[in-house]
Parts: sequence; C-alpha cells; structure tokens
Amino acid sequence: MASGAVPMFITDAVDLYDPSIQKMFLKTTNLDKEVYKEYFNVETGVEDLIRKDSSLSGLGEADFVGVENGVITGESPVQGYTKSYTQEMLATMLAFTWKDWKFGITKRKMQSVTNELRKAIVRKRERLCAERINNAFLTSYSATGIAGARTITTTGGDGLAAASASHTREDGGSNWSNIVTDSAGTVNLPFDYSGLKAAYRTAANIPDPKGNPMELNLDTLVVAKGSNAAFKAREILEAIRKNTIPGSNNNDGVGVGAFKVIELPRQYMTNTEYWAMTDSSMKGPEYGFQFLESQPIMLDAPNIVYKTKEIQYTATTAFDLGHNDPRTWVFSKGTSAA
Repeated sequence: MASGAVPMFITDAVDLYDPSIQKMFLKTTNLDKEVYKEYFNVETGVEDLIRKDSSLSGLGEADFVGVENGVITGESPVQGYTKSYTQEMLATMLAFTWKDWKFGITKRKMQSVTNELRKAIVRKRERLCAERINNAFLTSYSATGIAGARTITTTGGDGLAAASASHTREDGGSNWSNIVTDSAGTVNLPFDYSGLKAAYRTAANIPDPKGNPMELNLDTLVVAKGSNAAFKAREILEAIRKNTIPGSNNNDGVGVGAFKVIELPRQYMTNTEYWAMTDSSMKGPEYGFQFLESQPIMLDAPNIVYKTKEIQYTATTAFDLGHNDPRTWVFSKGTSAA
C-alpha cells in the first residue's frame, strides 16, 4: 500500500493548477460504516494502558448423597484464562506545501480531502477486525501498512488460535474444538446446507469451563463479500423463508433457522472461502472478540510549520483488540480438509 509523498508538493498533482483541466474530482471509497461493532464486543473509555481480564467458572452438576446421613460432596469454581490488552495509537497525517494548498487544493475547492483522515482510520480499524476472522486459524500474522510491516499475535487466553481443534478446558477436562466438523469427522466444510448443519453440530459439542453444555444458538454468519459462501447464504436464507430444504426437491421442512449475514470486504478477507458463525446473544466481555478503545477517532487542528509554511493535518485513535475465550464462535476454511 503506497503512502505517496509527504508533504504533497504541487508537482505531485500538476493537474491541480493546470488551467486546461476544467474538472477535478475527489475519488474515495464509500466505506465509512462501523461493521466491526456487529461481531466485536466494543468497550469505550478504557483508561488503562494494559488491561487484563480473567474469569471464574460456575459449577458442574450436583450428585447423589447416597447413604443416609452421608457427607455432601462439594466442588469449587475454577479460574479461567488471563488475557492482556495493550492500547496502541493508530494515526495518519496529511500534509501540503504552502504552494500546493493555496494554488492547488484551495483553488480547486478540494479542502474536504482532509476528511479522508477519519476514513483512513475507519478503514484500518475495519481491516484489523476483519483480519481476526481471516487469520482465525493462525496464532500470528504479518500486517502491512503505510508505516511498514508488523507481526500481530492473535492467541487467546489458552495460548491457541481463535479456531482450534484442541482448545483446553479450564478445569482440565477434555479438549474441545470450534472447527466446523460433521458427523463423519470431515472438518472445514464449505458453507452450504450440510456445512450449516455441521456448524450447529460443532456448536452443540462446545462445553463451558466445567464441561456443561453451552447451548449456543448460532445466528450470525461472517463471510467475504462476493464469495461462494456469501451467495450460498442468500440461497439458503430464501429456502428457509419458504420452509424448504436448500438445494433439495423433497417436501420436508428446513431444519435450521434464519441467520444474519455479515459480508466483509474481500480486500480484508483474502481467505475468501473462510466462514465463521457466532451466537450474537452471547457477545459481551466474557466471550468472543473484544475491541477496547481508550480514544475515539480525533481530528487534530492543522499545524503550520513556521519555517516552511507546510500545512499538516493528523488524526489519531487508540485501541487494542483480540479475544480471551472464543467458545461462542465456530470457524471453517471451506476446504473439507484440515
């Protein structure tokens, strides 16, 4: 992703002052929606540089006392996993030479270009959140931006990726998986009616920290926009509306309920056949993806460099994101292979 020259010289866009050019247009994306809030739990007003969260489980099941006047057997909750979140500043700058601003930007009445600062942060925020789905099977990935590349760690409280077949249980019980698996043991099914049923089956097998059933109700699907999974989701939803089995001509009713579809840009969801589902009723600080914000997007007042009269505009925000406990999510690569 090229950043362009900073500051922008008038020679970097000679059409701005070329009198033979009658029209100049500002071309920018329409992306200004806060989609991340639909699948991340968002907390604002964070005051700590480093935030740690942990948990305490409930109990398992009661049992028979047995003989008359027998001793009641007790149990204790178990401590959950700890996850740290460290606030990071994200920022961008737009700068112009005096000549470029006066005879280019101002003359063409294109001062609204400074609004791009906010949109640039919105896009980065959306990308970082979408990349948690795109890289759900990895414990880290390399993110590239105008400032260069950096490695982003994506592990949860158990030290594993969000999507794993070996999530450890807090009480030391059997490991659990949130990778979509059907009754035959096939993993990472493509998104179709069989894959959807396998997702419900996978969710039904996920236990709480004490081994109790989580009773998840998957109601939200996250896919790449324009992917096979996105189109198949529309077909399935239409069949559900008609109470017919998707892709079938028999007269049985459909076996699953309707669900919400969140389509993420393909530029962020490069693994276009990946898909994930979650129970939105359990979106909160206890489970799933977290977005912790200490500073909302702020557009700073312009700064004039006295020695050169260069004009600088900046925008900043500060947050961290990640997950501690992903047991309200199921994931699939869509490959029918590990």
